[in-house]
Amino acid sequence: MTQQCIDSARQDGAELNIIVVETNPIVHEYQNIDTLVKYKGEFCYNRALNEGLKYAIGDVHILANNDLIFHKGWSEIGELMHCNGCGSASALSSWHISKGMRQGDFIYPGYRIEYEVAGWCLFITRESMQQIGQLDESFEFWHSDNMYAEQLQAYGIKHGLFCNIRVDHLESVTLRSVSSRYQRRYTSGSVVKYNLIQNAK
Repeated sequence: MTQQCIDSARQDGAELNIIVVETNPIVHEYQNIDTLVKYKGEFCYNRALNEGLKYAIGDVHILANNDLIFHKGWSEIGELMHCNGCGSASALSSWHISKGMRQGDFIYPGYRIEYEVAGWCLFITRESMQQIGQLDESFEFWHSDNMYAEQLQAYGIKHGLFCNIRVDHLESVTLRSVSSRYQRRYTSGSVVKYNLIQNAK
C-alpha cells in the first residue's frame, strides 16, 4: 500500500523528495524514495511527521498518510497555492464528492476537519511551516489534524480545499490492521481528551 502511494505520487514526473517515516517495527524496502526514517518510541502521528520534516526540502511540504492515491495533475497544487495566497491546502477526494463538494476550479476556504482540512494529505509551504515551528504532538492520532488547523488559524495562515486537484484516501487501511484496543486508543480515546481541552479554553 505504501509503495502504491509512492508510485502514484511519482506518476506526474514532478521533482519530489519522498521521505518515508517507517513506524512498523519491520522495516520494508521501498522503491523510488529519497530518505527512510526509522521511527522510535510510542506512535504519535504528528511526531512522525515532525521527524520527516527534518529532512524536507523545497517550497511545499506534503504531510501524507501512506493509504493515498495521487491522481494525475496533483503536483500543480504548489503553483495554485501560490497564485491564491494559501499557505496550506488540501485536495479533493471521493469522500468530499460524496458529501456534495464540487469538482472543478473551486476552492473552499476554511478549517473544518475532513471538509476543508483533509488530515490524510496536507500541503503546507515552507514559509508557513517555519511560522508554526513544528506540528503539535498533543494527540497520538485522532485530533492531530484539529491541532494542525488550530495552529494555522493562530498564525493567520490561509487554508483551502482545492477541488481541481485529486488525492483519494483509502480510509484508514493501516489503522484497521491493528488490534481493537489500539484502534480505540488512537481514535475514540482521543475524543475525551480533545473535548476536555476545548472546554478548558
